[in-house]
Amino acid sequence: MASIRDVAKRAGVAACTVSRVLNGTASVSEETRQKIEKAMDELNYIPNELARSMFKQRSGIIAMLVPSIKHPFFSSLADFIEKELYVHGYKLMLCSTSGSIQREREYLNIFKSNLVDGIIMAVNSLEESAYERFEKPMIMLDCNLSGKIPFVVSDHKAGGKMAAEEFIKNQCHYVLHLCAEKEEKEILSYESHRMLEETLECHGIRTRGLEIKWNHFDLKGYRDMAELILQTYPEIDGVMAADMPAVAFYEAARKLGKKIPEDLCIIAYDGTYVLDIIEGNVTAIVQNLEAYSLEVVETILNMISNSEMLAESKYIPVTLKKGETS
Repeated sequence: MASIRDVAKRAGVAACTVSRVLNGTASVSEETRQKIEKAMDELNYIPNELARSMFKQRSGIIAMLVPSIKHPFFSSLADFIEKELYVHGYKLMLCSTSGSIQREREYLNIFKSNLVDGIIMAVNSLEESAYERFEKPMIMLDCNLSGKIPFVVSDHKAGGKMAAEEFIKNQCHYVLHLCAEKEEKEILSYESHRMLEETLECHGIRTRGLEIKWNHFDLKGYRDMAELILQTYPEIDGVMAADMPAVAFYEAARKLGKKIPEDLCIIAYDGTYVLDIIEGNVTAIVQNLEAYSLEVVETILNMISNSEMLAESKYIPVTLKKGETS
């Protein structure tokens, strides 16, 4: 394996000059830089990233911890964040807890090393002190921990109201809404469900909330669940759910001979690529993942560059995409 001295010899420069190019610690002429880069290519030289990060006190890596990589919202958001971080010279380390508190704790212990410069948390199963004493820049997604850690979240109150108004326009009488299991912490996405219930109940419309685990079902499992619910509660004429279960309800309703939207109005919540897997154009509350990712990256990078800065929390607007299911 080639060393930095081998590169210097091939390029005809001093080893310290190669080091300056790798670390960006001093200006080097373009001609010299090209010679060094050519020598590295010819020798297949791989820089020692660990040593460089220790020298610069930066790794150039941001960690993102999510409950499930398979979940369409988190995989889509991570894709946007990775691309935006890359523009700013950073790499993304994406990790999944699969709903395990122990895995979350273990990952946080790993991140406390010099391995990452900051962390984007889409999970929060531990005690608040575990996050508050974390010594590196951290941003929460969809969770407000007493205002001590900045967060980015979609405007779920507006999303819940938009969905409710759409159900009202469709003259629904009994609306089912699926959400993740509630925790003691303030999970801000629940605002959409609270606003949905409040708005519908003000108009005399019955609601039924059903809590499910993030990783409890795949698409087939959602299909089976949707079919069972529609058979057990045939009076349900409205459903709000994340994209994957919304698709499952669409398919189950068609299988049971229900007309959409006449017999069942369906509103997906997220608006990711998953909605493209069926022929029908599904009505959806769309979270603007591009704007969301821009705010996340801007906030975490500002915290890295200015450790004393108190970053503001951000709310990202949502929109209603009208489809054939309402």
